[in-house]
Amino acid sequence: MKFDNVFKYTGEYDRYHKILVNVVLCVLVSNVFANIGTVFYNGKMDHYCKVPNILENTSCSGTEYECGLDNLMFPPDDETTSFINETKCRMYTNMAGSNETQITKCKYGWTYDHSQYESTIVSEFDLVCDDSYKVSLAASSFLFGFFFGSIIFGTVCDYFGRKRGILLAFLLRTLAGITLSFAKSYWFYFVIRVIHGCVSIGMYISLFVYVNEFVAPSKRGLMSLMVQVYLSLGFVTLAFMAYLIRSWSNLILIASACPIPFLIVYLFMPESPRWLLLKKRPDEAKAILQKIAKFNNKELPDNVIDHIELPTDSTKQPSTFASVLNIFRYSNMRKKTLILIYCWFTACLVYYGLTYGVEGLDVNVYVGICVMGVLEFLSTLASIISIEKFGRRSVLAICLIFTGTMSFINIWIPSSFSDIRTAISLTGRFFVNGAFMIVYIVTAEIFSTDVRTTGLGICSFMSRFAGVLAPQILFLEQLWKPLPLVAFSFTSMSAGLLVLLLPETLNYPLPQTIEEAELVTRYTNRNWRTGDDLKLKLDKFGSYEDTRKEKRPDRKEEILNSTL
Repeated sequence: MKFDNVFKYTGEYDRYHKILVNVVLCVLVSNVFANIGTVFYNGKMDHYCKVPNILENTSCSGTEYECGLDNLMFPPDDETTSFINETKCRMYTNMAGSNETQITKCKYGWTYDHSQYESTIVSEFDLVCDDSYKVSLAASSFLFGFFFGSIIFGTVCDYFGRKRGILLAFLLRTLAGITLSFAKSYWFYFVIRVIHGCVSIGMYISLFVYVNEFVAPSKRGLMSLMVQVYLSLGFVTLAFMAYLIRSWSNLILIASACPIPFLIVYLFMPESPRWLLLKKRPDEAKAILQKIAKFNNKELPDNVIDHIELPTDSTKQPSTFASVLNIFRYSNMRKKTLILIYCWFTACLVYYGLTYGVEGLDVNVYVGICVMGVLEFLSTLASIISIEKFGRRSVLAICLIFTGTMSFINIWIPSSFSDIRTAISLTGRFFVNGAFMIVYIVTAEIFSTDVRTTGLGICSFMSRFAGVLAPQILFLEQLWKPLPLVAFSFTSMSAGLLVLLLPETLNYPLPQTIEEAELVTRYTNRNWRTGDDLKLKLDKFGSYEDTRKEKRPDRKEEILNSTL
């Protein structure tokens, strides 16, 4: 008996599951504070060169920032210098032994405009003028940590248990966040921020795996929606907190410390029964399942655990390296894999580009982040409904093409039409969030069982490069203002067109081996759905059988003998 049959006795998603899932996922809200909080930690602050005793030497009654602008102490901006604004980064000084003035770099530091933020890392570490590139580098540092977190915490959860993986990620994320709030140097902040990103993605992975292992397969789509609900709640909560707390160090300190009371939840969290069975600990798994069944007013027979098929030894499975080679060995799988990698890359690039670029819009940043949170939920809900009705491929292509179209339209709209630009940008954000969710489902359904985890890992790993690249593309808008929108529109539209080369996977049997997956193309899939004679079908053993009327060479034999 398969483990999933146990849910007939414990309930698929009853009272115990609902309480456990909702309480555990509350911790996920704080993950948004670490990730999307970058918008506020790295918030832009207008600035100009600090002039000593400016308030005493002038009749100005405003702030240092306002008085400096009013008294024309700074040179006009030179349009030929892309990354330096002379008005903000240069000042007039008297030449030695002469009454003439010269333009020099800021000799006494900078004065910042505190009208929106009390402080950010920009004012904390003087990341302006020649050091302005370090702001986007700091944003990339968090996403760079994703590279390591996915691997490290996937291994931790597999070897030491889901519960311990969650605890370790929680403690390290809290410690890293609190440490960041006391950072006194940029490079110390940078290194800790990488660690912060590493443990944050580890927390997400650990929680996502945990809640999915506690519910029946038929409810895992609901789990994806539940995760999105709490992430959306995180957006709204973050916007509210950032509005009240305008200092980056205080914000990150409170955002990191406020989830600490949830540590008490750890005392009542059961370990995943599925993992316990994997580790040959059936007695502990049985006790947990009986507890769940009792709470849900159901009865678990004593001999059920004895009849569950235990997973085979993982050491007998093909290595990851061998699986990767297997994927790229076959021409059709190679093509589909490369298209999926590009789709993941595009979705991640545009998602973080539009999220971190919210400050570039002429909109209240707090309202912008709050609206994005609501759109995340609505986009996920609309995507789940659409892909079941219209299919994965067509909806994914529409999401990507519409995302690119929104970015392309914004290229031509003057900045004076700020409300229109903001609405179009948020519409693009709505579609790219849907694309991000759908591409995960499509990837899982295109790869065969024997390489599915490896295939998802490859695509996810490659998308991390896009996450690191997104803040750098936003920074390069100083070189050419439309550059980010051009990049987002081109990648999204091209990815949307390439998706049409993939097979439709709605209601299509999942391939079990890579040889079967190689046989599945957009044509075989269309024939499967329309009932044509030229198609593939499952035989009585659950494998794919070629049922074409006309005689052709054995395609399976051809595939098995093919090489790169």
